[in-house]
Amino acid sequence: MYVRRNNQGDVVAVSEEPLDGFVSVPADDADLQAFLTAGAGLPVDQRFRESDSSLIRVIEDLVDLLSVKGIIRFTDLPPEAQQKLMARKSMRGQDDHLNLIDEVGDDLFDFD
Repeated sequence: MYVRRNNQGDVVAVSEEPLDGFVSVPADDADLQAFLTAGAGLPVDQRFRESDSSLIRVIEDLVDLLSVKGIIRFTDLPPEAQQKLMARKSMRGQDDHLNLIDEVGDDLFDFD
């Protein structure tokens, strides 16, 4: 791992690749670990749960988009996936401020 430090010697950036102004440190370096932990501000398991929630939403919108573009058909998905997506679509319909994509794709489950 590579880190960049400020004038006080604090780690201010991390990279997996060598970049100008970065120095190599071992992965278990105390300053690096402190930066990664402090930067997250949350325990690792909670960060993953929050990330999962965001990723789920991205996947839902991706399925919508692929369906609207005719790349996949909703009915091609396994029945369990269809049920879960329908349930989430219903919940999202009740709370419009959750839509990440505009009106495009909102008719995913209209089978006219």
